[in-house]
Amino acid sequence: MSTIHSSAEPASPERLAAVDLNLLVAFDALVRERSVTLAARRLGVTQSALSHTLRRLRVLFGDALLVRGRGGMVLTPRAEGLVVPLRGGLVTLGRALLQPDPFESRTSRRSFRLASPDLFDVLALPPLLERIRGEARGVELAVVPFDLPTIPAQLEAGELDAALIAQVETPRPPVPPGPAAPGLVRRLLFRDHFRCFIRADHPALATKRTRRAVASPASPLSLESYTALSHVLVSPRGEGPGLVDELLARRGLERRIALRLPAFYSALAIVAKSDLILTGPAALSNLLPLDGSVIGMPAPLRLPRHGVHLLWHERFSKDAGHVWFRELIAAVARTLPIEH
Repeated sequence: MSTIHSSAEPASPERLAAVDLNLLVAFDALVRERSVTLAARRLGVTQSALSHTLRRLRVLFGDALLVRGRGGMVLTPRAEGLVVPLRGGLVTLGRALLQPDPFESRTSRRSFRLASPDLFDVLALPPLLERIRGEARGVELAVVPFDLPTIPAQLEAGELDAALIAQVETPRPPVPPGPAAPGLVRRLLFRDHFRCFIRADHPALATKRTRRAVASPASPLSLESYTALSHVLVSPRGEGPGLVDELLARRGLERRIALRLPAFYSALAIVAKSDLILTGPAALSNLLPLDGSVIGMPAPLRLPRHGVHLLWHERFSKDAGHVWFRELIAAVARTLPIEH
């Protein structure tokens, strides 16, 4: 077996003749599980057999690939560089073997994987599932956890078919998310703006004389009152300042973040039962309690609009099934009660 040492050597299909494809499948399982035992279970082989396979992989690539760390096995830099291209190649090969026929939505048994923020899930998944049921009963949809930094690599590797991301609009052209995202394609689905959401009987909305709420969705809080309140910030990673904090800082102001949550829907539910205020997409207005216990109002400072984009990798731009799935998402987005 020839040893693969340098990516500088010219690549050709003939060089793959000396490579056992099962080694690459084993490598993918090992980097997913970071454990020989778990990877062996995933592949349906013995731990001893996979240990032998790992030794062969180390010879093939001339690198240790996986070494012991505190929380299990960790990848060497060489292994990290192999994850996306090898996984992408395996996904492409698998699709070529399993789907030789043109995509027919009514007879397809294909599975699509989508990463999307929770607000889009709540608003769009019901009509999206209804359309899938009407057009392609055999198609399965998997919505996976939204982790922005990993999305470009997942899209390139084919682990994700598409992702939905919200991006604040600035005078400069938008760029793909992540540190490096070549080959990503985006499509603007709709634009939205920000509003504040607060309990209708919040003390900040009451006058000193009557102690009755006097604010309405059309009358915002003053900036002074706004910054004096305790805020809930939707922060998927649970850290860092938000857009509002950055804009306040430019004015020499700050607000108190009392709670950080990863999802807007949960934040809205907590606002209904607390004295916290939430600044979020105006689309949340469609999820307000019917009893009027939470109201939306303009923010007391100028906030930019944001666009919600559909993102995919150019490798799949002409895939018939992929095109069908993307158009279905776009069609559903046009029906949402949001300013487009």
